[in-house]
Amino acid sequence: MSIIGIFERHLTVVLKTKVQVGGLAPKVALDSVEYAAMQIRDAIVSGRFAPGTRLIESRLTDQLNVSRHPVREALKRLSREGFVEVRPNRGAIVAEINPENILEVYAIRSALGTIALRALASKPKLLTGSVIRDLERLTRNALRFAKEPDQNASINNHLEFQDAIVKASQLEKTGRYFEELTAEVVRFNNLLSMTYTDREKDALERIEALAKAIKDKDFVLAEQIWQHSFTLAAQRFIERMGDDHANAPNAN
Repeated sequence: MSIIGIFERHLTVVLKTKVQVGGLAPKVALDSVEYAAMQIRDAIVSGRFAPGTRLIESRLTDQLNVSRHPVREALKRLSREGFVEVRPNRGAIVAEINPENILEVYAIRSALGTIALRALASKPKLLTGSVIRDLERLTRNALRFAKEPDQNASINNHLEFQDAIVKASQLEKTGRYFEELTAEVVRFNNLLSMTYTDREKDALERIEALAKAIKDKDFVLAEQIWQHSFTLAAQRFIERMGDDHANAPNAN
């Protein structure tokens, strides 16, 4: 079953400046709202602001050295992006991670990638020599990084590989929405402390095979590999959350 099908079924049953307290850097020269959103988002994605943490405007303005208006607008933006929840009588808090959220993010990313692949299938000229060489480079990196002890290089390379495919479609909104959700995936990895033990297999079956299918213009196979990859990734996150729950002190 595809990740979209799993989601539907489940619904039914950085700036290099001195870091201050809370891991936020002072404003330099960026637009105040964009700057505040970027800093708060980075703190959430990295886990410095844990799920459930209250985001108090006055404290954020002091840390960021901006007025309340940019902070308030930044929190609204992050709420739309899913990183922040605004609750009655509690104000803004860092959004929790739950299975529904994970499945939704992966269902959307899978669908956006499918749209991109179909655009490439309808316009093969988009697969320029530069695009193919970039996918081949990322494939070589995946195979090499899979043999190294640090898994972060593999994770970042895989995200870059996915992004390269979507961007190759030259669909502006598809690319932008896909890129925005990448931060959510990074957050999932950071907060759930994911460990990937099958990186060589993943590199072969999820990256090398997909790159070859695209190069050969076998877009039916490419879609199958793409969708299976996102289904597998979501299942791994859900299983990891289940492990955390089972090992929690109050778990039955």
